[in-house]
Amino acid sequence: MKRLTDRLLPLLLVAASLLPTPAAAEATPYRVAMLLFRGCEEACRGFQGYFRQHGIAAEFILRDAAQDKRRIPAMVEEVRRLKPDLVVTWGSTVTLETVGSWKGADPRRHITELPVVFMIVSDPVALGVIEAPDKPRANVTGTLYLLPMETQIKAARSYLDFKRVGYIVNETEPNSITARDDLRALAKTHGFTLVERSLPVSPAGAPDARAIPAILDAFRQEKVDLIYQGPDTFLNSRREQLTDGALALGIPVFAAAENPVQNARALLGVVNKYEDVGRFTAAQALRVLRDHTPPSRIPVELPRNFSYLINLPVALQLGRYPPLKLLDVAEIVGIQAEDR
Repeated sequence: MKRLTDRLLPLLLVAASLLPTPAAAEATPYRVAMLLFRGCEEACRGFQGYFRQHGIAAEFILRDAAQDKRRIPAMVEEVRRLKPDLVVTWGSTVTLETVGSWKGADPRRHITELPVVFMIVSDPVALGVIEAPDKPRANVTGTLYLLPMETQIKAARSYLDFKRVGYIVNETEPNSITARDDLRALAKTHGFTLVERSLPVSPAGAPDARAIPAILDAFRQEKVDLIYQGPDTFLNSRREQLTDGALALGIPVFAAAENPVQNARALLGVVNKYEDVGRFTAAQALRVLRDHTPPSRIPVELPRNFSYLINLPVALQLGRYPPLKLLDVAEIVGIQAEDR
């Protein structure tokens, strides 16, 4: 009997080792820290939804600066202590404060060891986060979401002609400055005049939304044909004030992001929807987490699908019905909001 037991024991031990233990039965969730600027909006939800849809276990650690740049260093320091498997940054301000410049990040205040994937950054090259889309950093990659400015201008021109474009500059946000510079360059080659007005900034560094009505009236007096609402978190959060005011003055608004068209009264926009960007970014993140691909080998790319949005009730109110050729490709929005 002992001899039989001696022969069976090694086989039993091997068999037991192949059985899933309670700890191994489920994969250990990835720990993903998400550093946000204005809460968990569409891109953040799209990112998490992609993980759930594909059955990927993850613990999401959300930290929100609530549009206050001064909160970001504490968020970064906490993440450095927590050491998650991945850091996701939302927006230009958070991203630059988290990873610094590609030319020389400071290991004492920036994340230089943990892998970082950014999203909703208008122009990471101009911002200094990466050298080029095909040259991500050792620990930093991400996704694009804005179509090139020239593509946006051409798309706007396919709807209506314009000679004078109004632009509100928010000097507290890098996105706003980059968009302003791009518009200045294109104005010279695409036959329009750029009319700029800057939001005043308080001593505490906050832009003053109370100036928006006066700026819109100045645009009217200067006979602006179109207002370009750029990738600006502050103005996006005031999108109803801006687009309602422009509509009352009979000035159409072309938006770089979906919310002013979809959820306010901008006339049109050619956009990558934030939820789609979040999902696309999640797929990039999984290359780091699941496939163990170094960020340096993952180019910074733009989602291939984009939407030409037209707010039809606004078009009718302005008396600017879209050209028939656009109706074949455009997504008509705003009808449900008007019907409520």
